[in-house]
Amino acid sequence: MSTATEIPVPAPRPKRRKALWLIALAATAALGGLTYAFTGVKDTVDEGFQERSMACSEAMYAMGWALPDHASDQRCTELSGGLAGHTQSGTFRIPRADARPWLDSLSGERNQPGGVGSDSVVERKEGLALSILRPPGSLQADEVRVDVRWESRDTAVVTFETFDH
Repeated sequence: MSTATEIPVPAPRPKRRKALWLIALAATAALGGLTYAFTGVKDTVDEGFQERSMACSEAMYAMGWALPDHASDQRCTELSGGLAGHTQSGTFRIPRADARPWLDSLSGERNQPGGVGSDSVVERKEGLALSILRPPGSLQADEVRVDVRWESRDTAVVTFETFDH
């Protein structure tokens, strides 16, 4: 009989549990983030946070202003609660000829950045812009930014947004 000497086989190395644990943790965090982003869990986290559609005339009234007579395609929203405080934003179309007179009619403390005329309206190739600090209405906004973009020779798109600083 021949006696063969067996070559000892080294024991398998223990698996790196720490690396697997970190990979599992990263995958769980990524899946949790995706679930949060796509399922609307955000509403339960920001308790009291609400966004609602509102009439643009109501938004203008809250700032102490009036919606232009020929405004169309109105889309305005109000955001309240959470980190947003209370803000409003919106967009609507008006005749291009009505844009400058309407901006001139807006009351409140006008922000006068450098290079602007006495009425604080910034004129650009693509339209007009105006910033009003503390509008006189009941909204209590710190600032309202109004942007008028020329859409065609006859129409302009007005966008506004309020800010609580």
